[in-house]
Amino acid sequence: MGAVPGGATGGTGGSGGTDAPAGGPLVFPRDVRWGVSASAVVAVVGSVALSTQWGDSDDDYLLIHGVVALPFLLCSLAFSHRAQREGPAEYRAFWQRWEAALALGALACVAAIGAVVWHADALVVVDMLLLVATVPLWVSATVHMARAQAGKRDVSVDVIDAAMAVLVLGAPGLLVVAEPLRDSTQVVFAVPLFLTVLLAPAGAYLSLVNLARIPPAERTAQALGTLLPLGLAANVSLQLARILAGVDVPLPVAITAHASQMALLMVVPVWAHRHTTGRLDDLAPEQQFRASNPMPYVSAAVLPLLAIFVFVTRDGRPWGIPFLAVVLLAVIVFNALRYTLMSRETQRLHAELAHMAEERRRLLANMVRALEDDRRRTVSELHTQLVGSLTSLASITQTASVTLPTDSALVVQETIGQLQGDLRDRAEELRQLMVAMRPAAFGESGDAAGGGESGPDDTTLGTALLAYASDLYRERATRTVSVHVDPDLELDRSTMTIVYRIAQEALLNAARHARAHAVSVAVTASDGGILVEVHDDGIGFEPERVTHGSGLAAMQVFTNLGRGDLTVRSSPGRGTLVRSRLGARAEATPGPRTGRGHLRLVPTAKGAGRDG
Repeated sequence: MGAVPGGATGGTGGSGGTDAPAGGPLVFPRDVRWGVSASAVVAVVGSVALSTQWGDSDDDYLLIHGVVALPFLLCSLAFSHRAQREGPAEYRAFWQRWEAALALGALACVAAIGAVVWHADALVVVDMLLLVATVPLWVSATVHMARAQAGKRDVSVDVIDAAMAVLVLGAPGLLVVAEPLRDSTQVVFAVPLFLTVLLAPAGAYLSLVNLARIPPAERTAQALGTLLPLGLAANVSLQLARILAGVDVPLPVAITAHASQMALLMVVPVWAHRHTTGRLDDLAPEQQFRASNPMPYVSAAVLPLLAIFVFVTRDGRPWGIPFLAVVLLAVIVFNALRYTLMSRETQRLHAELAHMAEERRRLLANMVRALEDDRRRTVSELHTQLVGSLTSLASITQTASVTLPTDSALVVQETIGQLQGDLRDRAEELRQLMVAMRPAAFGESGDAAGGGESGPDDTTLGTALLAYASDLYRERATRTVSVHVDPDLELDRSTMTIVYRIAQEALLNAARHARAHAVSVAVTASDGGILVEVHDDGIGFEPERVTHGSGLAAMQVFTNLGRGDLTVRSSPGRGTLVRSRLGARAEATPGPRTGRGHLRLVPTAKGAGRDG
């Protein structure tokens, strides 16, 4: 009845792009799509022109409707079969019902033509029965498409909304046509047509719901499908006006509506996708919660007008007030049922979010523990090999300077002294590196083995950072380091390790490059997340000239693990502020394709303070 899969992707659809020859996003190539669409427009114009040559009797009216619709339906059947064969498996049930409805519609056209040619009234009844049989198929196809694109939502909620659309939007029509329908001498025509109009709002509502779930670049076919129930309602309403009210609808006007609807049926499968489009399955569970429901607003607009109409016409329609009461009661029941289904859907999504959060916590704990184990092994290897080698080499140079003959010693003494100084510098740098890589002191307490929620307390984090700074700056007595950890923070071991590593890398950077007299570390709560700030009063640097090194890469890695954003503010002579805001992003995703992730290097404004 109007819900169809996807449309053009990117530049391959309505914008006139080019598909890949074999595996493009759409089932049909571009030339076929536009050729069929243009042919449909020409066929509509030709059908309207043909209708001007026909009479206006009931037989002529029935015959031309069948003659006009049959070619469109047969072409649509062929296109739909290919769309089902080459489209995604998720849409197969939709296309099967779509094809079945098209086949019944084609048989109805044959019956209508036969009824006029052979003057067989029985075939008229067959024609109407076949048209009635297509209605549940269209509705079922629409529901299947809604289910295919519902993601983790409960499609029953959408079905309830569609039923409310039928109830609220169909009630005024029923009030208007009930008595003419009762008195009509062509009930065999009027009843099927009225049922079709009555169900059109459900198709339109579900089509609009599906359209909203598809990215704008992929909406060509779905937009065409959304027009189907609207075109159907217009087409059938004209026929009902002629049958029930005796309105003299000019045949060209009726054929314009009829042929346009048939043309849409033919064009829709030509724009079908080879792959699923815009499914909510591609979104995280927290993005699948229903943000709005238009039906209460529709009901608020329609039902008061319906009540006014019933009150004004109560003398001519005494049954109108009971009918209104039934409608209002049904709306209440549907809303209660919808609320129940929505509550279950929300609980299921929350449960899935909790499960994903637990899985992420376990994966993060395992990752952090693996990183700590790697650092521990690397420190051990450095201590065993490099530091020992440097110490031995320093001893050898010292021995050489003592044991060499006096004349030789005078020649090489200056060189050996420079070598000894360089070796001492290298040894100090390696010592700092091992201090930086050494596992945090809190790793031996709390739930260290399991990485669970109940880990060491936050005073341990502050103590570990102070111990690290003391080791790092022990050769620099003029430096002062202050550490503040919010005592109200409750951090599991994985999060504490991430915070520790970010602050550690920032302290190491300050020790290596800043020449700062004072360094401060602050770990506080911030908007439901954690804010880590390391500030020094050193020489600073020009952010536009810095490379993605100097510890920035390590800080960015741990910030990404904590789903955060990293900002570094500095300028020459004004110190440096490193700010990592953990928990700022919903997903632990990498940043832009520049390779810098969510890192921002910001020059400090002149006259700005620490937060500038």
